[in-house]
Amino acid sequence: MTILITGATGKIAQHLIPSLLDQGQPVRAMVRSPDKAAALAEQGATTVIASFEDATSLDKAFAGVETLLFVTPPHERASTWASAGLAAAKRAGIKRIVRISALLAGADGPSDNNRQHGRTDNELRASGIASVILRPHFFMQNLLADVPSLQARDTLYAAAGNAKLSMIDTRDIADVARSALLSSAWDGNTYDLTGPASVSFHEIAEELSEQLGREIRYVPVSPEALAQSIRDMGLDEWFAQGYHDYLDAYSRGWGDFTTEAVQAISGKQARTFRQFAQEMLVPELFKNTQAA
Repeated sequence: MTILITGATGKIAQHLIPSLLDQGQPVRAMVRSPDKAAALAEQGATTVIASFEDATSLDKAFAGVETLLFVTPPHERASTWASAGLAAAKRAGIKRIVRISALLAGADGPSDNNRQHGRTDNELRASGIASVILRPHFFMQNLLADVPSLQARDTLYAAAGNAKLSMIDTRDIADVARSALLSSAWDGNTYDLTGPASVSFHEIAEELSEQLGREIRYVPVSPEALAQSIRDMGLDEWFAQGYHDYLDAYSRGWGDFTTEAVQAISGKQARTFRQFAQEMLVPELFKNTQAA
């Protein structure tokens, strides 16, 4: 059974692809350019160059595939690209799709990204292809982007106010996706994937202070200030507004809930923030200290 992975260079796939290959599963990794294919090929995946904007390349990528891990990147045209991908899946006769969506995706979602995911999820449900939809929360790995400010100023900046959110380790998303790809037991369902507990950025700073042995401060910023920083980085208005809308929702408690879906599907308890910090974030901070 060949499994096609779109979004093959993303945060979830970097854990999912090696785990599938370790189990002897044939994996075809779809990438946009040859320079991104080399590392995946070295791992043992078959690679294919394709774009959601090129139907011919999609037909080549999807040919002979039985099961699809369907990831589309955040973009103002994401739902259009997803429709092209679903059309290609139908042409190729793909039997099952495991879809990576967004937390609580739907027409009343807080951002355009969330609402686009909701439209795609509805299109998939109506497609006639057997599927399971996974809707993960905020990635713990997103905090790796804060390494520079943590390293330089012992400060964590976030636009979530005092709110809590049940962020999730992408390794857990990969574990769930692997189980869903290899078994049809969860087909026909939609699952919101969360960590085991909601945490605030105050608590994150306290945990990092304990593990690092020095004080880490949390400094809240406004969603408006965050959006402006995104613009200053050169990203377009769609991304800036999307970050604003998500963080505004999080600051109002939109992400403060948990589910048991990770354990139910993967058979393993979701990793805590403490585990993530010990295994990934703190080592990255020490690595940067040594490099300096």
